[in-house]
Amino acid sequence: MRRSVTLVLVVLVGSLGALAVADALRSGDDGKLAPASPPTTTTRPRAPTLVDTLRRAAVSGSVLYSDHECILHSLVLPQMVDEVIRDENGAGAFHACRFEVAGGRIIGEPSAEKASGLAFRHGRILAGDDTVLSRRSLISAAQRHPNLAFEGFDEGSPLHIRITGLARPTGREVIVAMSVRAHFVSRQFLAAIFRDRALVGVGFGGPYRHLFVSSDRSLVGAENGTIFMPHGRTVHPPDDLPSGRAVAFSPDDRWIARVNGISVFLFATSVNNGPAQILRLPVPAQDLVWEPGGVDPGAVVRAG
Repeated sequence: MRRSVTLVLVVLVGSLGALAVADALRSGDDGKLAPASPPTTTTRPRAPTLVDTLRRAAVSGSVLYSDHECILHSLVLPQMVDEVIRDENGAGAFHACRFEVAGGRIIGEPSAEKASGLAFRHGRILAGDDTVLSRRSLISAAQRHPNLAFEGFDEGSPLHIRITGLARPTGREVIVAMSVRAHFVSRQFLAAIFRDRALVGVGFGGPYRHLFVSSDRSLVGAENGTIFMPHGRTVHPPDDLPSGRAVAFSPDDRWIARVNGISVFLFATSVNNGPAQILRLPVPAQDLVWEPGGVDPGAVVRAG
């Protein structure tokens, strides 16, 4: 019995010694605990704003647009500064639904059969009293359409041509958008490009309406977003383009503005060397003018 008690005491003393050694090792750094590492934080990059995106895309200038109530606004890009245009006396807002600006004056949208100093009369394209394109020239262009390429047309043939757009980017080029109907053939759409009165290109698809010319006169656009070049090439709009109608080139010809009454969409033209992209501006425009150097709102008056 005495031997057992002695053995237990020896074991207890040994255990206490081991605990003392372990405690001494734990308190080797003056009994101080290692400081905890500070928590790491990650900062997410700020999403670019619309103004940032427009600046990177080099979109600039000043435009006039009419909203859904036909009130004219001035929009400065890329800052997106929007102001209502006041009437000549500075009282009420200036109203115009679809319009153009010529010499600082608001004018109504010209007729599709009268534009760029040209007019369609008596089956011919005229500049004043001078014939620019004869009916035979228009018929020859129409026959380039695969659904109208049959023989027998002459000056008295039952071929019905309606002009949907005219443009004269230079003195040598004329672009004619038209719809054509013949017996047993539904209405067909095309745009013919003439240079020195010779047919140099035809675009099919359409309908092509309300042609407009770029600032340097090298491009002609149609309402559906198609681009025509005076040497005969036709560039079709992107397939994923939102609904609406194209109305103007940017002053540097790198963008086309497309409006639908809710937003303005800018899509790149063939002279834009940047990546293909579509930019959306939250501007409820139904028509828009975007001229070189912008438009001075204070100088805009209604044509009398």
